[in-house]
Amino acid sequence: MNNIYKELFQNDHIDKKQYELLDAIRTSKLISLYYELRLALYLGIMLFTGGVGYFAYQNIGEIGHLISMVFIGVVIIAGFYFIQKIAKPYDNLEVTVPKPYFDYLLLLVSLLIISLLAYIQVYFDLVELLVNWSSFISTAIFMFMAYRYDNRALLAMGITTLAAAVGISVSPIDWAKGEWLSSTNLYVIGLFLGAFLVVAGQLSQHKNIKAHFRFTYQNFGLLLYYIGCLSALFDSNVPYFYMFLLLVSAGALSYYTWNTKEFLFFLYSNISFYIAFTYLVFSILENFRGAEILLIYYFPVTCISYIVILITKKSHFSND
Repeated sequence: MNNIYKELFQNDHIDKKQYELLDAIRTSKLISLYYELRLALYLGIMLFTGGVGYFAYQNIGEIGHLISMVFIGVVIIAGFYFIQKIAKPYDNLEVTVPKPYFDYLLLLVSLLIISLLAYIQVYFDLVELLVNWSSFISTAIFMFMAYRYDNRALLAMGITTLAAAVGISVSPIDWAKGEWLSSTNLYVIGLFLGAFLVVAGQLSQHKNIKAHFRFTYQNFGLLLYYIGCLSALFDSNVPYFYMFLLLVSAGALSYYTWNTKEFLFFLYSNISFYIAFTYLVFSILENFRGAEILLIYYFPVTCISYIVILITKKSHFSND
């Protein structure tokens, strides 16, 4: 493997410039900062939009509400002008724009639209009227922008606002108090929304409509589904129903994702299946005297065995 680039160069498959570039990457003389720069730019846009809101809040007496809304509107119009100038026509297949700042401009304009809508609701006292619709409106905007301009970050934001619109939201305070899924209705909402997103991702691939969105849909969908099932398992009045549901669905998805070589989804399914199976084992053994000895060895043996199996079978996913 170390000499493969040299062999390609010697056999005239690549030129000297390409060989030097590949060799520099192999020896870590050349390091990619692509993801670090993208993260910094996304963070910069978030900070900028937050700063605009803070500036308007601090100086609202001097610049006025209407002027603030007009200013945000002008920035949105200018952003849309450049977006339309750069963007390519819609296509069901993946569309790439060879401009490094295009995605960040999309994100900025989308966030400013949401900010302007929130500003209008507060200023004209429409919060109570639109409180049940504002999240759906945000979802529609993010989804439209994601599909029209082929942006997975906006798709993820659209799915997040959809979850918030149907009542699934988590705050750090609720997480610390253990109240992040305190309602039985949320179990059902999480299950159905998760299943819906998984099916939506599968359909997008089957119908070849933005097939590359499948991973984003199913990543959110499986997390919502499994979290809903696990929460219901430990907090509902019918834990064995959810245990059975989790064993069947997680087992089936483990088999499916093993065959499709999707390691992340395979891991999600394995962990969920393991928790449900452990719940079943504990439920059975608690009725037997002296079973505590077996339970002491259960976690070390099963966890170590699973890690060993993953390590020995890692080559199965090596092509991904």
